[in-house]
Amino acid sequence: MKKIARYLLVLVLLAVALLAPAVIARPAEGIRVVAATARSEFPARITFDLTAEADVGEIVAAQLLYGATRQNVLTVVDVPVTPGRRIETRHVLDTEVYYYPPGTAISYRWALRDASGAEVITPPAEVIHHDARFPWAERTERNVTVFWYQGGVAFGEVLINVATAGLDRIAAAIGAELEEPVRIYVYASKADLRTALQANSVEWVGGQAFTDLGVIIGAIAPGDVAEAGRLIPHELAHQALAQLTDNPYGGPPPWFDEGLAMYAQVQPDAWIDARLDEAARQGRLIPLEALAASFPADTDQALLSYAQSQALVEYLITTYGTDKVRALALAFAAATPVDQALQTVIGRSVDELDAEWRATLPPQEQSIAPTPVPRTAPADRFAEPPVGMPGVDVASPGGSESAGVPMLPLVAGALFCGTGLVAAGAVALLLARRAAAIKSR
Repeated sequence: MKKIARYLLVLVLLAVALLAPAVIARPAEGIRVVAATARSEFPARITFDLTAEADVGEIVAAQLLYGATRQNVLTVVDVPVTPGRRIETRHVLDTEVYYYPPGTAISYRWALRDASGAEVITPPAEVIHHDARFPWAERTERNVTVFWYQGGVAFGEVLINVATAGLDRIAAAIGAELEEPVRIYVYASKADLRTALQANSVEWVGGQAFTDLGVIIGAIAPGDVAEAGRLIPHELAHQALAQLTDNPYGGPPPWFDEGLAMYAQVQPDAWIDARLDEAARQGRLIPLEALAASFPADTDQALLSYAQSQALVEYLITTYGTDKVRALALAFAAATPVDQALQTVIGRSVDELDAEWRATLPPQEQSIAPTPVPRTAPADRFAEPPVGMPGVDVASPGGSESAGVPMLPLVAGALFCGTGLVAAGAVALLLARRAAAIKSR
């Protein structure tokens, strides 16, 4: 949905530009930008400062245009200025409200106008919203830069090695490398990570991939080789697949995206096989069609969704080969619907692939008993009149009621309806007489 909104915004802006009447703005030859800077103070703010001068006349207006470089969409802010030959102005972007993760590249430029209407736009510049609170070390290989601040050189070697190993597994599965650079920020604890996440993020998050920004953040304790081999390749797979399949209409189904990410892990999750076998024996497997939508919020069902996704992607690779898996990824890049893509590439529908894969699992041993429901209505179901049904007399101690409706409102309603009928009849009679008189003429 974010990608669709982004592309729609770009199309709307282009349409407005094409349909709007042409306005020829004279270049402001006499406006000079003395200084235009941006300073990141993660996680709180980004401060944009501008100093400009005019040789003739006064500078009367300034606008700041900024946005994430990878998103190609700019926000326009009217920045207050005091008109004059020289202006100094500032805009402070609150990044705890307008969140950007650490490592986001932000592009910006300024548009200035003088009193005569002449305009100038500064060349684009860029600032990295870097988390300078920690003494980061960094390593770069194959379009991946890993940042870490504890564990020394040896831990950095572990991080970059699992990153490249993950890229190898991804390339072997879908034939894709990273086309755009990715930054990975490795925090030494979940407590440190939480200070870098968006406010009110769920507490169990251990890592997150921002595929539209080329950023990964995660918590890995120094020396935890297993977690490094799990988290980094997993999140890199999301980045590589997102870059390969990027289009304005939709991406791959979640089961393919998450299944590939789990397949890419250098350190596999040990709980997968046991959970799958148990669900198969108990008849609790989730239909593949359902895994093409969002995963369940329930923790147990969500874990089962991940397990099934990994098993399905591994089944596709071992049964049909990596060429077919890459062809599926390219079909998703072309926004081909899931069922059509599977039919075209492997000759199976979603349900047929699901049944074919399930046949490789242990057979179901338990049957789920249906919820008991009454087969016939009770004998006295209609013995009493429905409560509130007008026109049915029900005796009650001390008086007479009509199906629970008080007598006074009922009489008033009847009189109102009767009066209305009389009035309607009188109008009808008058219209009939008028029509007869016209006809007799």
